[in-house]
Amino acid sequence: MDSKKGLIDYLPRLIFWSMAILFAMPIIPRGIRPFLIGVVLLLSIVSFFVDNEKFKWQYFLLNSGLFVLYCFSLLYTEDLSYGIRKIAAASSLLIFPLIIACMSKRCVQYILDRRYVLMWFFIIATLALNILAFSIFSLQYSFEEVIIHFVNIIRSDIPGLKIHPIYLSMHIGISMIFSLFLVQRGLELKKILILITINIIFLAFLLILIKKGPIIALVIVSGYLVFMFKNRSLYLVFGLTAIGILATIIFVPKVNERFSELLQIQNTKEDLTNSTNIRFSILQCAAQVMPEAGFLGFGVGDGKEELIQCYQDNATFLAVNRYNSHNQFLGIILNAGYLGLALFSIFLLYHLIRAFNRKNHLFIATLLFYCIVMLSENILERENGVLYFSLFINLFLMLDYKFSTKNKDDKPLDNLLSA
Repeated sequence: MDSKKGLIDYLPRLIFWSMAILFAMPIIPRGIRPFLIGVVLLLSIVSFFVDNEKFKWQYFLLNSGLFVLYCFSLLYTEDLSYGIRKIAAASSLLIFPLIIACMSKRCVQYILDRRYVLMWFFIIATLALNILAFSIFSLQYSFEEVIIHFVNIIRSDIPGLKIHPIYLSMHIGISMIFSLFLVQRGLELKKILILITINIIFLAFLLILIKKGPIIALVIVSGYLVFMFKNRSLYLVFGLTAIGILATIIFVPKVNERFSELLQIQNTKEDLTNSTNIRFSILQCAAQVMPEAGFLGFGVGDGKEELIQCYQDNATFLAVNRYNSHNQFLGIILNAGYLGLALFSIFLLYHLIRAFNRKNHLFIATLLFYCIVMLSENILERENGVLYFSLFINLFLMLDYKFSTKNKDDKPLDNLLSA
């Protein structure tokens, strides 16, 4: 009886610490991550039975609807093996809704009450990944070479931790958004100075990576948060940061060149390729292929292949490198048709409207950031995109709900990293 009571008492803490480790995943090797997610799922199921919880069916079906439709598309996709690989890569769209749908209200509330500590875990893990990568590369290359080639070597030279620069930029963007929430909550001077230092480092890496989508998304979402928080200190910080970014774009040649691409859009040729021209050519092919996708799409295994066939006629460079749609919404249409886009849009709009009504700015900021990046990236088709999107969105939207718990656990973490 005592062991059962002990399990009941400590279960929220076990789940919290397991969730904290998930927030530290940027610095955890990819091979270990599935095991960690499995542990959280198992503990969530345990809480379901221990607390005699009801399964959150409406929540689960709404949040996993796109994944279910992807699975259904396997019935008519031709490249079944590729389709199964894509389903496996997108499995977070099912697993995290399942985790939260099973987790007892008591455990969900315990985690949400300590969400600021989770933010610190993600911020520190992202900082550690950047500094570790830079330090390792500095042993092999000169400082100048690391600065110039960091965007390329980060994706290949760190076994188990290699990451595409667009997703590292997204991690940095989310970390800086979390920082705004920590400042808004209130921190003592020492922690504010630490956070400012961390964000200066983040800004430096963001400009080294020079990925336009995450930078634009960060500026838009930060502006929204500063406006909603109505905090004079944040007005100053945001203004100085925006001026710093703008000055960097104007006066640093490499950064200026990258952003100038937005004003020089043309078809991709063998000798004239940049990210903006590539996306423009992809969009042209997508516009040709989309009407053929119809209500159910080509299937999760064939959507990309349909694009590649168009590339072969219009832009061989894109066909050789097998580019995807570089727009998540277009990707959904190709894979799951207009039905898939409708399901995903309902998911987004329902939760956004609910979050606005309940002033859940954390969920709104996180979702808006990812949605803006989705306009130029298929983040739900790569592990480093879909994993964090599904984790953050499924957890933070629970702030919309009010849970009544029978007892309040003590808060041993309140003085650890939070204010």
